[in-house]
Amino acid sequence: MTTIRRRTLLRGAAAAAAAASLGRPHIAEAVEPLVINSYGGAFEKFMREELIPVFEKDTGIKTKLDIGLAKDWLATLRAAGVDNPPYDVLMMNGIFAALLRTEGFFEPIPVSEVPNMKDLVPIARQPNDNGVIAWMQPVGVAYRSDMTKAQPAAWKDLWNPEFKGHLGLYTITNTAGMMFLLMIAKIFSGSEYKTNAAFDEIRKLKPFTQVDFGGTMEIMLTRGEVMVGPLDFPAVARLKLKGAEIDIQTPAEGSFMFDQMFNMLKGSKKKAEGYKWIDFLLRPDIQQKCVKGFYVTPSSWAAAIPDELKPLIPLYGDRTKEILVFDWDTANKNRDAIIDRWNKEMT
Repeated sequence: MTTIRRRTLLRGAAAAAAAASLGRPHIAEAVEPLVINSYGGAFEKFMREELIPVFEKDTGIKTKLDIGLAKDWLATLRAAGVDNPPYDVLMMNGIFAALLRTEGFFEPIPVSEVPNMKDLVPIARQPNDNGVIAWMQPVGVAYRSDMTKAQPAAWKDLWNPEFKGHLGLYTITNTAGMMFLLMIAKIFSGSEYKTNAAFDEIRKLKPFTQVDFGGTMEIMLTRGEVMVGPLDFPAVARLKLKGAEIDIQTPAEGSFMFDQMFNMLKGSKKKAEGYKWIDFLLRPDIQQKCVKGFYVTPSSWAAAIPDELKPLIPLYGDRTKEILVFDWDTANKNRDAIIDRWNKEMT
């Protein structure tokens, strides 16, 4: 009897071990995190400290944050392919999102799964809801208020003789650099796609300092190494609140923006969780948290801006109509040629 019991026990243990082994892949799959992304620096800090903890607490969904730049995410996704993306929801500027959208990486976001989309200003929604802008960083003409008598209030004011040799512009590979070129084309030719006119006019601004990203422009303005240049309103707000002698005007011809666009990866295996992440970012209270913590323009009509911040965030609500939205599918057709020409003529 003892032998029988021992064999029975061993068979039971083996069966239990086998069942546990079979169960492990299912358990591992259940706890796979939602893979999202962010830029580094202030973006990463805000994501990790202010947004992700609230999302995980409210939904019970664990996340994995990938830090990088658009060029990194583009390369990684193209290497992985449409059906096997390493991310679930991807954040990037519209100029780069348009490239991946034409390559089939994204799919429309159902309003039924992301109900907060119904409260967005028109420019925050892509055609067929194939991408959504969670917040905006309009760009205007920033300047050192203690170094210049002029107060530039239009893009054309950059040609003021007082600014000759004291101007900062972005490199053409930066989103703001390309948007500036298209804006100048529109102002001087009537169409943002007639870039020959933009090259002719921008050449008259030389010599000017070129910067690679917004953080560099902030440093150059703060140090007085440039007197005037394009900069986003949230960056100017941060600098002003720290006491910097920097101001900004909403250009008379309109603004353009760094748009933080969120896209659902077609090959994602966690779309339900991804929809919750996007809907969370569009919640009025989360939008307001971004306004207070990062001075961005909210995409939601329902997000209130405190009165004390309104002078720092002027283009919200109905005034988002003053932000020019480019057709990146059209603009990107000449992207490589424009970059090559800029590097030859402007550097």
